[in-house]
Amino acid sequence: MLADLETLEAGTTLRAPICIIGAGAAGITMALELARAGVEAILLEGGGLEFSDMSQAIYEGQVTGEGHTDIAFSRLRQFGGTTGHWTGLCAPLAPIDFEKREGVPHSGWPITRAALDPFYERAQSYLQLGPFAYRPADWDELLSGTAWPLDNSMVEPAVYQSSPPTRFAETYLQAITDAPSISCLYHANLKNLELGDGGAVTRAEVASYSGKTIFIEAERYVLACGGIENARLLLNFDSQRTDGIGNENDLVGRYFMDHMNCTLSELAPADPQGNIDYYLPHETDTVPVHIGLKLTEDLMRREGLLDNTVFLDPVWESESHNDDFRDHAWLAFSAMARAFSRGHVPDQFWARTCTIADAPGAVFTGVYRNIRRRFEPPGTVTTIRFRQDAEQAPNPDSRVTLNGELDQFGMRRATLDWQLREEDLISLRRTHELIGQAVGAAGIGRVRLGLDIPPAFDAIYTGYHHIGTTRMHDDPRQGVVDADCRVHSVENLYMAGSSVFTTSGTANPTLTIVALAIRLADHLAGEGKGRV
Repeated sequence: MLADLETLEAGTTLRAPICIIGAGAAGITMALELARAGVEAILLEGGGLEFSDMSQAIYEGQVTGEGHTDIAFSRLRQFGGTTGHWTGLCAPLAPIDFEKREGVPHSGWPITRAALDPFYERAQSYLQLGPFAYRPADWDELLSGTAWPLDNSMVEPAVYQSSPPTRFAETYLQAITDAPSISCLYHANLKNLELGDGGAVTRAEVASYSGKTIFIEAERYVLACGGIENARLLLNFDSQRTDGIGNENDLVGRYFMDHMNCTLSELAPADPQGNIDYYLPHETDTVPVHIGLKLTEDLMRREGLLDNTVFLDPVWESESHNDDFRDHAWLAFSAMARAFSRGHVPDQFWARTCTIADAPGAVFTGVYRNIRRRFEPPGTVTTIRFRQDAEQAPNPDSRVTLNGELDQFGMRRATLDWQLREEDLISLRRTHELIGQAVGAAGIGRVRLGLDIPPAFDAIYTGYHHIGTTRMHDDPRQGVVDADCRVHSVENLYMAGSSVFTTSGTANPTLTIVALAIRLADHLAGEGKGRV
């Protein structure tokens, strides 16, 4: 069933074994997995089936930390969530990302990569990817070019796959609508979670934009609203627990992480005519594949380094083939152009228009170069830039808090204080230095480091990956949820999405979000067998 909350009678109480709040990648995946297991679920979405300024305004807030980030434009508050504008790059987190690592404070998940592998495999199809194959050897016969002869005790290839990208609203709306065990309500905004005398959630209060209120009674509740919103909701629910639900140890909202999106350091090739096809995007018969460079896990452990994948961006002799104009204005323009080409009005139309107006030069440059490159050859490679979404270490001072401004439902808005440390950038610099040593020893060329000591933060941008605000840890003094994603202090409340990540790794988070959602759905379905 799919319905607008406005069509229900005020004061209605709906009941189901499980209530999922948030219909993005995590929430939709969970609902579909529970349906396959024969478990009834109510799925709530605060936005509508399409973008609206009214819903999106709930995400407005303040940014007080690193300025190269955003709290509203980076998220979509509608059915399908932020999959409405993600780019599709996918890889699982590496085994080392789950370990407690020397040199990486607050690291160490309570689960291993091996434990998550079966769920990664199932997640592939949700994102319309190829096989669960992320070893270079799995793709060698399908890739053009040849890998550089680098010391494999230092540097190795890293495989990423590209989703189309999957838009969950377009791909799964019909499946949600048709599933008899799923009751999906949109324009359904969570206002409160009420706790009983035993500390469990007894019901959820949900409101429409017109002020109509209904209630949901379930055995278990899941918040799947994203890394910022999960924390904002828990902190707002302070009528029964002064500091908010799950916040007994002042951890909700802390350890906010994002990937350090930057293009820093560059390789001057020894042979400008050298073939770099292996490190450029590949169109295979199943899925597009991208190959990057990574330090080996043994070397990362010895050096105490954060994780990072370097993608190689060649700078061609012909300027028209270079993509250095691709900033946020260009990405906004590209998204709008794609929507118009499909006959749709772009979501976030005015926000994107303002982004373009702030820096129109990139758009003019991009359009001009894209026209020229159709008839102008690229020429030789003059240099190769290192592009990455680098890992930052978990930092308790990097956090989401509440401010005094209220949204339409009387809930306090979020303030994002994204904090990076010099050590994060020094680790990235050392990673580039070690890759440079391997490249130099192989006679490929020389690396010019793009980070000084002390490092400057002005070239570090957000990856729009909101991670870690309700982190997973066995110890309630170090994490908000346990290994099953259950809030430590509430027996029937769970968190889904990247807010539970203990560390961020370097891989884009969507594949892991979906894998963890499948894992949590299995857990809840197992607990609920025989109840429906």
